[in-house]
Amino acid sequence: IPNVMQCTVVGTGAVSAAGADLAAQWQTYRSGRGRWTVDARSGLPVYPAAPLPEVPRLNDFAQGRRLDRASLLALHAARQAVDAAGWHDRDFAILVGCSRGPTGNWEDSFGRYTATGVAPARTSPDTTLGSIGFALADYFGTTSLVSSLSVTCSSGFHALLHGVALLRAGMVERVLVGGTEAALTPFTLAQLRALRVYATPPAGGDALVCRPLSTPPSGMVIGEGAAFLALTLASGTAAGPQLAVGFAREGGTSSTGITPDGQALQQAMRMATEQRGSIPKLVIAHAPGTARGDEAERAAIQAVFGALPTTSLKWATGHTFGASGPLGLVAALQMLEQQQVIGLPYGEMLPPLAQLQSVLVNATGFGGNAVSVHATLG
Repeated sequence: IPNVMQCTVVGTGAVSAAGADLAAQWQTYRSGRGRWTVDARSGLPVYPAAPLPEVPRLNDFAQGRRLDRASLLALHAARQAVDAAGWHDRDFAILVGCSRGPTGNWEDSFGRYTATGVAPARTSPDTTLGSIGFALADYFGTTSLVSSLSVTCSSGFHALLHGVALLRAGMVERVLVGGTEAALTPFTLAQLRALRVYATPPAGGDALVCRPLSTPPSGMVIGEGAAFLALTLASGTAAGPQLAVGFAREGGTSSTGITPDGQALQQAMRMATEQRGSIPKLVIAHAPGTARGDEAERAAIQAVFGALPTTSLKWATGHTFGASGPLGLVAALQMLEQQQVIGLPYGEMLPPLAQLQSVLVNATGFGGNAVSVHATLG
């Protein structure tokens, strides 16, 4: 399906453990040092988002509502993207992906219910996935389509995929897409520990507790964050970076649904590459740091491209579930802008890449689904 899934990026924004804005994140990526801590309740390593800036209008808005942490992170990242796009006086659609939804509100409300037998009055609206998208729409005053999606760890890229489809269908002129996740809650961390793939704090306080694509694997470490992109339809005169999207799902029998050779990833990467019409110079892998997940992605990349430089940024952000794809894509756009590759700050160094023109970013999730986004300079 040539030329049907492309669009142009006119603004980006992100919040993560790597920093509260793009400049801070780039500095962290270049430093090669991740910022993590140990969760006091579980004893597990985690990557909390960097302290959020004081934004009076946003703070006033948040104080007037019972916003979940996922919504608050989304507001800060989305505001950056809307500022960069100059959309504050325009209407636009909003599509936000989140694997777990407003987890903090849900666990808090359920805790009150189990303690008292009574749920807080606004439990129902404040614990729905849709509440995140509605918070963004109310803050920006948009009246166009607003939707929230949960497709596990590829949720943010599914939001992007649906946004591109809306643009190509002529249903909207502008769309804000992205992902957010605030999963550092007791029950969520307990779920990940139960999967037996979670990392343990390394001896000696190693600053790189999450080491994606390392041998031996480090294990998964959860982070919180959000990233958003303002998109318009691609055109021959587009000034910004352009995106092509590929997607697939496989029927694997493992607990995650991903086969050992990453069949869905292979299909998604091939589709994105065919859409763009060129081979990427670099892959930013989903690479959660788990033995099976990392190895399946290595096998898929090898099957599609052969030997191709591959990196990941989860050593700096942790695994941010539904926000991980958009966070990786925003970093990819920074690499294209700066003409600098951020490699893994351990193991073998990546070879120098002259004239970095394109980067492919992967996201996968439970159920065997995969989305790949191929970003190129306009």
